[in-house]
Amino acid sequence: MRQHWGTPVAFATLDPAGLLSPSVADIGAEGPPLRTVSPGDVITDLEAATAHFRVSFEHLAATLDPDVAPTIDHIDIDVQIWRHGYALPATGHPADMVAWWVLGAGPAPAHTEAGALTFADPRTGSPLTPLPGRPWGRHLMVRPVPGTHVAVPGWLTSSVVPVAQGQHVVVAFAAARR
Repeated sequence: MRQHWGTPVAFATLDPAGLLSPSVADIGAEGPPLRTVSPGDVITDLEAATAHFRVSFEHLAATLDPDVAPTIDHIDIDVQIWRHGYALPATGHPADMVAWWVLGAGPAPAHTEAGALTFADPRTGSPLTPLPGRPWGRHLMVRPVPGTHVAVPGWLTSSVVPVAQGQHVVVAFAAARR
């Protein structure tokens, strides 16, 4: 758990190898910029994947409010394939907490920021944020390396840096509901 803009952000490296369908190896750079697939088509053990997300969400919830760690009633998981041309503008999420887990990516892009997740604090009055969303002049950026896992409060804005030509990223996205 790290603090960014005074807000806790959970980071982990979780090896997805034992949870993935062999079909993930066939995913390449050709196809639509964004494709959402059934989690069961990519993740062979959804129960284990959900447990990984639950641990991150519970740890994040306890850090956000140590006196009242909320019970997480449900975790929704989507699997997305990002390819050349995909980008997501900065947006918040209505869920209490959200998380991304990079299940696969390749090849390494020429620009190291291609396909990266970026996070920003949208509060203009945040005492630790000299410019909205740009503490100390920058966003928090997480590169799409397989195994990378990050969980944040849903109100932080997140975006995806445009995915480069020839690159693809496979991510599991989870939203926690109470």
